[in-house]
Amino acid sequence: MTKIQLNMFGFNNSWNFKNLIYLALLFICNLCIGQKKSDLSQINETENPKHRIDSINDLGYSLWIKKPSHSVELGNKAYTLAEGTSYIEGAAYAKRISGVAHWALGEPRLALEDLYKSLDLYSSIKNKEGMANSKLNIGMVYADINEDSTALKFYKESINDFSLLKLNGRVGTVFTKIGSLQLKNGELNDALNNFLNALKIHTKNDFQYGMAEVHNRLGKLYIEKNNIEQADYHLRQSLILSQKIEDKDGTISSMIQYGRLQRLIKEYKISNIHLKWGLKEASSQQLNNYKLLALEYLADLKKEINQPDSALYYYQWYVTLKDSVYNVNKSKQIAALEFKNDLNKKEKELQYLTEKESTNQKIQWILFTAILIIIVLSIFLIKSLWQRNSDQRMLMEKERLLSTKQLENQRLKQAELEQKLELKNKELTSYALNFVQKNDFLDSMQLKIKELKKSSDIKQSKQLIELEKLIKLQNSKDKDWEDFRQHFEQVYSSFFTNLKTDFPNLSANDLKVAALTRLNLSIKEASNILGISPESTKTARYRLRKKMNLAPEDDLFDFLMRYDHKV
Repeated sequence: MTKIQLNMFGFNNSWNFKNLIYLALLFICNLCIGQKKSDLSQINETENPKHRIDSINDLGYSLWIKKPSHSVELGNKAYTLAEGTSYIEGAAYAKRISGVAHWALGEPRLALEDLYKSLDLYSSIKNKEGMANSKLNIGMVYADINEDSTALKFYKESINDFSLLKLNGRVGTVFTKIGSLQLKNGELNDALNNFLNALKIHTKNDFQYGMAEVHNRLGKLYIEKNNIEQADYHLRQSLILSQKIEDKDGTISSMIQYGRLQRLIKEYKISNIHLKWGLKEASSQQLNNYKLLALEYLADLKKEINQPDSALYYYQWYVTLKDSVYNVNKSKQIAALEFKNDLNKKEKELQYLTEKESTNQKIQWILFTAILIIIVLSIFLIKSLWQRNSDQRMLMEKERLLSTKQLENQRLKQAELEQKLELKNKELTSYALNFVQKNDFLDSMQLKIKELKKSSDIKQSKQLIELEKLIKLQNSKDKDWEDFRQHFEQVYSSFFTNLKTDFPNLSANDLKVAALTRLNLSIKEASNILGISPESTKTARYRLRKKMNLAPEDDLFDFLMRYDHKV
């Protein structure tokens, strides 16, 4: 850079050599920005799907500072591929990359959506490092929309997780984020301790992005403390490192802060150069928050060097942009808060569903326990019933055996009674036949005696008369009938009673005829017992059939058999 060129930027011979060397290095580093190129052409399309997804994610991660919009595209591409192959870890990392890139682009709602999705995916596979990184990034988004309490909550959770995992580099990054919140809220001593701890860790790990960020924050802090020398050192270091890693955001921020510092030490020309460069780059990158700072510091600078027209110009520009930035920031904040409210609603719904599921599980356990108790009781009941039935079967079997035995005894008794009845029947029949034979014999004797009486012997006649009286005495029909009836009723005890019940108009002679017929005696045998002629016996049987209303084809013997034991 020539002397004429330096004069064009307001440089003169009063500049010290140190500032000249620093400015030269700054321009050289600025010329190097954008020389490195990274794109998807570096990735082998035929390699293993997981390796390809990891390669896309690594490329997206390397670009989120330099080209956040490109980083979003790569994150979305990697996420789509990871979903297709069920590669959850790759999908989680892809969402984290696109989330951080959205944050860098000033899109907090989209950033939160992707980062919360990343946290859920990492949680599903219990990847604690991924979960801690996602929490850190979520805290950064909330800090950017001034949700400091929520941001601090996520920072503390992430620093605990990183500490347990012994990831000191990530712990240093969280120290920087917490210190930034404290710096914004005026807690300078606490912020300083966190920044120094972070710088120590990042320097040990040679993490240049982290070092550049901490130097930037320390520069701001020492400006607030009015420690110009320390502020100058840290802001210079931040600029050099930011240019080296191509962090445009960090470079612009440090450049503006350095311009502010130069105004405070009355180096107005250097301040003017840095603030205008920061304003130009912030405008080109659409970083309105940095643009506002540059306009504010330029207005203060022009006022301080007594250029009221320029001061008014920058101040009016500042006021106009401030309203716009305020509205934009408010819109971002509202969008992020809406997402937070939606998230809270979902968490409440999830909590409700979890509680409902827990309640359902309790109900299921209660039902299962109740069913188990019912089953156990049923088993006991069935066993008890089975035992009871078994006892009843045994009792019934005993009763059956007893009944069988009793029945057998009854059969034996019945057989014995039948034998006795048959014997009685035979005796009765025999008695009736004897009765018939006796009467036949006596009738024959009377007939012979009548013939002898006709003889002339008076004495003989007298004896025969006495013998005839004796035969008549023995031939008493009524007495013989009574004896017969007694024997008959021993065998057929209910015969006469049953017969009289159905036919009350039967006479004593009818009952005799019926009894002799029941014994199946012939006409002759019956007439002998009745003491009448066979014809009279036939007539007596005819009258009996008529009184009983029997048809000619009905058998009298079969009919009378029904009255042996009729009930």
